[in-house]
Amino acid sequence: MLGRVDALKEEHGRLRALLGQCESAPALELSPLLAQLREQLRPHLQAKQSLYVQAVEAIQTSGTPTELSLLGIFRTNLSVVSGAVMGFLDAPDPHPERLRERLRTVVGALRSLLDTEEKVVFPLCTRYSKAAGTGAAPHRSRFEEGRR
Repeated sequence: MLGRVDALKEEHGRLRALLGQCESAPALELSPLLAQLREQLRPHLQAKQSLYVQAVEAIQTSGTPTELSLLGIFRTNLSVVSGAVMGFLDAPDPHPERLRERLRTVVGALRSLLDTEEKVVFPLCTRYSKAAGTGAAPHRSRFEEGRR
């Protein structure tokens, strides 16, 4: 799971750069950039779904109900955002002004998803991946132990 998390983090950097290019692109250059984003994003989202499956299995084994619930919420969010973004990329609006407006919404949603994964989901996955590799339970603070 650690290798997958590292690869996804690297892809996040490339996706952020491409999102920036899409935002600043002149109208004539936007269509090929959106096609490129679609081609890069689809396998990335599939890899994330696979990571979430692995993480759920790991957390079911040695995590807390709260962590499992939290991961379930993020997994649902991933599905919703993925569906909306891929719907936008699969059928871009032909009207330039609406396309730009929807693009801003999509870019904001994607950036928020990437940020959340990097701040919450990936550390959770890393924590349980390391614990699974050593056979030990993940390290918990005294505060976390008290909440169990």
